[in-house]
Amino acid sequence: MSKFIERLKEISQNSAKSMGFRTTRTEQSRPRIQLVVNIQGNKTKPTTKQLSAADALVMPTPESDAGDIVYGVWLAHGSTKDVEQAAKARADFVILPTNSNIPSPDNKLGKILQIESSIADTLLRTANELPVDAVLLSEGKESGLALTWQRLMLIQRFSALLNKPLLVEVATDTNSNELRLIWETGASGVIVTVNDEQSDTVLQNLRKVINALPFPSRRKKDSTMALIPHVTPESEEPEEDEEDDD
Repeated sequence: MSKFIERLKEISQNSAKSMGFRTTRTEQSRPRIQLVVNIQGNKTKPTTKQLSAADALVMPTPESDAGDIVYGVWLAHGSTKDVEQAAKARADFVILPTNSNIPSPDNKLGKILQIESSIADTLLRTANELPVDAVLLSEGKESGLALTWQRLMLIQRFSALLNKPLLVEVATDTNSNELRLIWETGASGVIVTVNDEQSDTVLQNLRKVINALPFPSRRKKDSTMALIPHVTPESEEPEEDEEDDD
């Protein structure tokens, strides 16, 4: 299985209580919200500082000589050929748009489905039954990536309706309080896009912020399933036998 997906699932399920004789993990060994670096433009080769700061990388095309780097491919179209090329290039996961072809279940690639924020709740819930491993919240670029109350509610909505790990995009200047809220709201990973000379510094800063964040308190996932009124028919009481008057 995908190494990155395994970490996302561990973070997503971290609120579940330990069972049996398993010991509680220390905070040092518990996985934190994952930092994914999206490399764009001419700077497609990751630097040493980027590799040390990121938990995973995502690129627009497969990288044949990526070595042991945990990386994924963000596919614009997601054709069967594109997915096969990613698998041959030893990519760990792929990000797929909802209008892409359904890849073969034979490959070991992690599959992250990119779902638009405007999707209806009833349709979003169906993603829980699809053969995908995680979901990326896709938002309109015109709104920017600033963390507003409305955007926080949107992240909360996706997190509450899904039983799969959730990823969201963040800006390069996202601060400690914003990352804390995103993690507490239910996201298992954040994706930051870098393509400039300051990217190394940006990623190092984000890494320090994430490492210093307190772990979210355990909370039960709110039930958002629609409740359908159910009327139980009244049971007919058996008629008492009339006593014969002697």
